[in-house]
Amino acid sequence: MEPTKILLQNGCVVDGTGKKRFTGHVLIEKDKILEVSDNLPVFSGIDCQVIDCTDKVISPGFIDIHSHMDWFLVSNDRPEFTDPFVHQGITSFVAGNCGYGAAGFKKNTPFKHLLEDNLFKAGHTGLNWDSYSEYFDSLKRSGLTHNLLTLAGHGTTRTSVRGYDASPMKQQETKEILNLLEESMDQGARGVSFGFGYAPDIFCTHDQLTTVAKLVKRKKGLLTIHMRASSSISGAYPLKPFGTPHNLLALKEVLDLALKTRVRLQISHLIFVGTRSWKTFDRAMALIDQAIQQGADVGFDLFAYDCGASVITTILPDWFMAELPGAYHNQKLLKKLNLLMNVSFKLLGFDFRDIQIASANHPDLEKFNGMFLSEIAKIRKVSPFQNYLDFAEMSNSTARVLMHKYNTEQITAELMTHPAAYFMTDAWIEPQGGQNPAAFGCFPHLLQLAREKNLSLEKTIHKMTEGSAKRVGIKDRGALKPDMAADITLFDWKTVRDNNTREKTNQTPTGIEAVFINGTQVLKNGRVDTASNPGVIL
Repeated sequence: MEPTKILLQNGCVVDGTGKKRFTGHVLIEKDKILEVSDNLPVFSGIDCQVIDCTDKVISPGFIDIHSHMDWFLVSNDRPEFTDPFVHQGITSFVAGNCGYGAAGFKKNTPFKHLLEDNLFKAGHTGLNWDSYSEYFDSLKRSGLTHNLLTLAGHGTTRTSVRGYDASPMKQQETKEILNLLEESMDQGARGVSFGFGYAPDIFCTHDQLTTVAKLVKRKKGLLTIHMRASSSISGAYPLKPFGTPHNLLALKEVLDLALKTRVRLQISHLIFVGTRSWKTFDRAMALIDQAIQQGADVGFDLFAYDCGASVITTILPDWFMAELPGAYHNQKLLKKLNLLMNVSFKLLGFDFRDIQIASANHPDLEKFNGMFLSEIAKIRKVSPFQNYLDFAEMSNSTARVLMHKYNTEQITAELMTHPAAYFMTDAWIEPQGGQNPAAFGCFPHLLQLAREKNLSLEKTIHKMTEGSAKRVGIKDRGALKPDMAADITLFDWKTVRDNNTREKTNQTPTGIEAVFINGTQVLKNGRVDTASNPGVIL
């Protein structure tokens, strides 16, 4: 009979708390940590499997604090969706972000087709549930490869009530949405997310946001917000020469909300899109620091790359989005949009050369996957603006893109050391087309940056583990302590690195040696095995 205990022996223990590393040993039994010690004789005489961890770091499993894997974990027979995250050392997902929750819908909604045909549609074969209770029951029946904590998505809940209708909300609709969100939190969702870059949240008023924030505060949940603008010029606000940069206006909106309602606020993927936006970095951080000093409970998350995945319409203003799909043939709106884009791009330091088609989502355009819109326009012999419109319309506004010039490496390194910073991927795997490199190498890339920039290993790991766990309210994991869940990542601090390039974005990282989820080893000798479905709902 094989031993039920596992001893990780002679490793560099970085326990997730931020305390100084030490050479030590971690004993696991089933799904729990039994003992952590620097005294090897403590473990003498124990019948256990021994894993030699010499020259390796023993760390808590990494927590991806901003994920969309709630849409993909329902397909537990598709390891290609989850294996790359194991290779990164990730053991838990915090999902339901950007307004996209995988449940919490109005029962018998006539808008189920809109809920299913979103950015994450490749992750499931249909939504056979409405409430979070039903969703969690489905996951328990099929099994989970990873641990999952999820938020209720305001956008999907609102869609289930009134579709993408941009008109003012009726009082009864507002009440129905609030009731559904409260029910979702009562059933296990740990807060609410907004995605102001997407329909229908793009149509939300500040009063509606405030009402939901007060509900989340009352329920002691977390509010995450994809802001209205992440660039100094955007379609979210009127263009005013010499006015306040739009990303700072958007940032001030959410910080004021946190100060006013005292809700726990998590700013989703803090980025600075376009070369002109990079100049707003210091002002943005000063606003965040000031809000925290005034008593706001604010955090933000970041990934390791200068690009991120989105949908092609994310750069469109709300007045254009509100008229889709008819807007694609409204000459008056198109003329206004073309002028806005030309001016904005010049002021921003960002244009169609920075938008890469990951998946065109139309058979006639799939051959351009992986290419940038500017070069595609030359091949198709159309204007860059018309080329963009063709991809947007022919894909029914769902073409998947990688947006570049999000950050510089220096900005990323500075963000990494901020006390309010946490780490995430904001990524998922698509069955075809180009991939988001963050789905394959984000956490190893962050570790690599920390090593190359001489950042503290202990503080970096803390942000990936216990810091993130405390931020979202996870109490039983994130640190190497007795009685904590045995989520553990073993890696080589000297060699860990991301192997992605601009051209090859689906490469397995180097240096992640072993991963345990609830005591089950799911990465061994470079091979992933999650067939036992060791994950749980958090």
